[in-house]
Amino acid sequence: AAEPTDSSDSQMPTDLRTREGVVMGTVPYMSPEQVSGLPLDHRTDIFSLGVLLYEMATGRRPFQGRSSAELASAILRDAPPAIEASRSDLPDGLRAVISRCLQKSPDERFPTARETVAALRDLRSGPSSITPMSAPAASATVPPPPSTGSRRRDEGFWVAVLPFTHRGSDPAVEALAEGLTEEVVTGLSRFSYLRVVARGSTARYSSGSASVRSVGSEIGARYVMEGSLRHAGPQLRVAVQLVDATTGAHLWAETYNRPFDPSAVFDLQDDLVPRIVSTCADHFGVLARAISEAVRGKPVADLTPYEALMRGFGYHFRLSPEEHAEAREVLERAVRDAPANADCWAMLSWVTSHEHAHGFNPRPGSLDRALDAARRAVDLAPANHVAQQALAVALFFRKDRAGCLAAAERAMALNPLDGSNEAFFLVCFTGDWDRGTALIRRAMDLNPHHPRWYELILGVNEYRQGRYREAVDEVRRANLGEGPWTSPLLAAAHAQLGDRAAAANALRGLVAPGGDVARSARELFEKWFEPRLVEHLMDGLGKAGLRDAAGSLTGGGPAAAPTGPVPA
Repeated sequence: AAEPTDSSDSQMPTDLRTREGVVMGTVPYMSPEQVSGLPLDHRTDIFSLGVLLYEMATGRRPFQGRSSAELASAILRDAPPAIEASRSDLPDGLRAVISRCLQKSPDERFPTARETVAALRDLRSGPSSITPMSAPAASATVPPPPSTGSRRRDEGFWVAVLPFTHRGSDPAVEALAEGLTEEVVTGLSRFSYLRVVARGSTARYSSGSASVRSVGSEIGARYVMEGSLRHAGPQLRVAVQLVDATTGAHLWAETYNRPFDPSAVFDLQDDLVPRIVSTCADHFGVLARAISEAVRGKPVADLTPYEALMRGFGYHFRLSPEEHAEAREVLERAVRDAPANADCWAMLSWVTSHEHAHGFNPRPGSLDRALDAARRAVDLAPANHVAQQALAVALFFRKDRAGCLAAAERAMALNPLDGSNEAFFLVCFTGDWDRGTALIRRAMDLNPHHPRWYELILGVNEYRQGRYREAVDEVRRANLGEGPWTSPLLAAAHAQLGDRAAAANALRGLVAPGGDVARSARELFEKWFEPRLVEHLMDGLGKAGLRDAAGSLTGGGPAAAPTGPVPA
């Protein structure tokens, strides 16, 4: 056997080891089902044996990656390089045994360890004694598995990043192109709900001559990102686009113009990669929207768990009771069909928490069910930042400030490229408005397609500080129309400015079940804000002329003062 060159555990980067509490084992030897956190049986060990046999035969592992995310992606999606390319002297029968052990589907491997051992022993009597599964007894070959591209096409919604191109001879720009490609792939892979093709599968397209549609067809990617770099003197232009390879439609394109300093290539990467990744990958990004729209018209009963997850993302683009009901239905079905899918549990927790937060289709025990689903997600995948966000939200609505902030901090640390992280807003709502609004503004800068209610939260912060004119400007900039948030914020801010006419006009946009607008507004504020800010807002509504059910003006009292500095 060949001598493995760099595969010992002592040489393995620590981030390639399995995170405690996720799964047990060493990542390079894990089966696809183990990487995915799915239920396991003895056939996962047969896959691991295949990895070991491949490594002994060739001196390298069958699946490669520069990070744990890339390695996991390769195990799930890539076919190993042909053994004969490096060891043409190996018997065909041995290659057949190894190939069968490394099948992605457990059903296509040897069914038992006994049969695996028997196949290896039979090699002594020649290759014709090996009987592949589902092949005639006289066959000496294993039927070739479906190509990786075919499997991806069958699964759907894979994302590939082609090598960024540069036409020129400047080694610094070439290095930047390579670095951008690598970091964008790694960044997209941080989002557990995206299926990202490993970089090794796209390296052969570095010439940039192949069409996006042909590349997508060959590797089975529905969405393909490509980028190019042009350099003229001290200026650099980076053009990036995301294309639906099935139709050729451009989903997103952006051009970034930056000054170029060869000694600051890493600074350029740190500037551009978060923008590209967040715009495409976060909850409100181009990919989530495109995939959710693609599955939107599919019958609920026909949705796979992954499609149900992405259908849940569609709810975030259309917050309404009707959308909420359908998202909850498909996600409840998804966790029944795939109880080990942490993303589905996290999304179900989010949707369930909105029974309380927005009053959509409430059922008994909303907060308990939301917390149970979030904890299930975290138990399945502690390093999943979406699960940690869901846990933070569930704990927030239960008024567990310490638990909420602990989960929020964990979510931000796990994926700093997520511009849609709920943690930013929870940091605000639990009292640290300065830090929280700074995080929100950074998220808005990363993804220009952020939801308009980001500005609304900035308007709440201005009101909190007694900056009422700025609060009006931010709320109007959000341009959300009349509703349970816009109308009371505008009414309160105008009233604090002394503009009773504008305040009264804003009040007309307030409606509530049973007609008790004051009670409805207070209940809404109390779900989200600390008591002092609640009283400050109710004070503004009282000045606007809003009365409670008893006919008294709302608000007032010492707690109604601004919670920050008030301009002179």
